[in-house]
Amino acid sequence: MSGPPPRAPLTPEQLADLEQAWAELAQAAERTGVTGLHACTRTGKPWEEDPVAVRALAATLRDIRDEDTAAGSQPAP
Repeated sequence: MSGPPPRAPLTPEQLADLEQAWAELAQAAERTGVTGLHACTRTGKPWEEDPVAVRALAATLRDIRDEDTAAGSQPAP
């Protein structure tokens, strides 16, 4: 059984985009009080290396926080 094909290294621009996406996720996690998460993909491509996937998780956390705030609960400081 062979593993996935090797991925090309990220360009400096892609790396910067990925780092920014992770910063957005870290900020969203901090604001919602999330201390850990587990995620996987259907494609087998590591989500941790995909800025779109990382930003999607950040958006999900922000949406949860917004829903909680709208429902009258207190957001995390």
